[in-house]
Amino acid sequence: MGDDIPATIDELMARIQGDERLRQQMLADPKATILAETGMTVPDDWAVISRENNGMVELAFENDELPDDYLEVVSGGLGDGGTSRRAGQQSDGNGCC
Repeated sequence: MGDDIPATIDELMARIQGDERLRQQMLADPKATILAETGMTVPDDWAVISRENNGMVELAFENDELPDDYLEVVSGGLGDGGTSRRAGQQSDGNGCC
């Protein structure tokens, strides 16, 4: 998967819709599924949840609260391998969500 975090997550979510095993994994443990399928680590301090909505699986943040550094990450920030927004992020710069 590429360096474009939103596109990588979109690709994973599209795959989930057609793969029941992957769908169940995402619903049970979204952080582990994202790591296993994309190699991207969701920070420990991000409360990422997965839920079904009208038959589709979607990712969200618990209480719909965005972490302070989420927008920086998805807009291309922290490309230097920093971990300011992702406490559990690997130092190789592969973050997610």
